[in-house]
Order: sequence, then C-alpha cells, then structure tokens
Amino acid sequence: MQTFLKYTITFILSLFLSVQFLQAESLKEGHDYIILNNPLNVPKNSIIEIFNVGCPHCASMNKVLPNLFNVLPEQVEFLPYHIITGAPFSAQASEVLAVSLILDKEQNLSPKDSKSHFKRVLEAYFDANFKERKHFTNKDSFVSYGLNAANITQENFKNTLENPQTKELLQVWADASVHTRIQGVPSFIINGKYLILAQGLKSEEDFIYKVDYLLGQD
Repeated sequence: MQTFLKYTITFILSLFLSVQFLQAESLKEGHDYIILNNPLNVPKNSIIEIFNVGCPHCASMNKVLPNLFNVLPEQVEFLPYHIITGAPFSAQASEVLAVSLILDKEQNLSPKDSKSHFKRVLEAYFDANFKERKHFTNKDSFVSYGLNAANITQENFKNTLENPQTKELLQVWADASVHTRIQGVPSFIINGKYLILAQGLKSEEDFIYKVDYLLGQD
C-alpha cells in the first residue's frame, strides 16, 4: 500500500512539474485552440468533453482524465456530452448515460467520481467495444448491459428517462454538437468558449497544461 501511495504521489508530482515547465510557452489561438463564435452557456471553470462510446480515441482519453482531475482544483466542473453518431445503439448510449448523470446528480456524485453511475456505465461500454469486442444483437441488450454495470433497474431507467431534466440534458447534447460544429471526438471545450485543437496536442502533459491554461482565461 505504501509503495502504491508513493508511486501515485510521485506520478502526480511529475505531472505537476511537467505542467510548470510548459508554462514558459504561451498558447496560440488557431494553433493550440480556437475561440467559439457562439460560446456555450456553461459555468466558468468547466470542462466539456464531447465524446462517443464507439470512439477508440475517447476510450484512450478516458484513461487520461483521472490524471487531469488530480492536478486541477476540485471545484473545476466536468461536463461530459455524449453525441449520437451513425454507429449502432449510439442513441441508446446517450439515453443510458444521461439517465446515469441525473441519478448521480440526485446523489451528489460527480462524473469525475469513479463510483458514479456515469463512470461505471461509460467504462462498461468502452470495455465492451474495445476490450471484449462484444456484439450486441438488439437495443434492449445494449441498454441492459449499461444499466447492469451501474446497478440501475429497468424501472428506474424508464422513469428517469421521462424526467424533464434528462430530456433537457439530451437536448443540450444534441444542440452542442450542431452549435460547435465539432469535426471529431473527443473534443474539449474550456469555459464553454475555448476549443482545444487535437492536432496541436503533443503529450498527456501538454493536454493537461492547455486545459489548466485555458481555465485561467477570461
């Protein structure tokens, strides 16, 4: 246990020092990020991730995000936006994830929390798609797989799906993908205004630095 704790502290410290080193370099608009013409209506000190459970790059980034959250202040809000694509069961994934977030909100759980309904559903779908290479035969089996991962009953799912908050969240996700004209996922928008350009990212440390830098901008 002590060895694990020592490794964790050393890892976080190395990330912090890497970020501090990178601070000598200012970010450039158009190269590192762009400013959205129509900013999204979200709180300051927030990170939006636009993603899809069928995206392998999103699955890889999901492993990086805990390192980001360990470095940033706890009050920074993480807002995951799942978008619907042409992939099978993409719309059902949005429904299960939206329900999980509403249930988490009722229990004061953050989507950053590894024990949250959202996190358990998300990782179950990523594992099914990219580790187990699971093939779902129908919508019901796909939905049940995500619900079982987070111990959400079918009744709770159906009732929460009809909740006005869930419907509003699904509409926010749909509007954001059109509003921002996202070309690929995962995409990260800081403070609803700054879209980090994926092609400019050099490393995990570079990503963490850019998020931290943009959080500090007006």
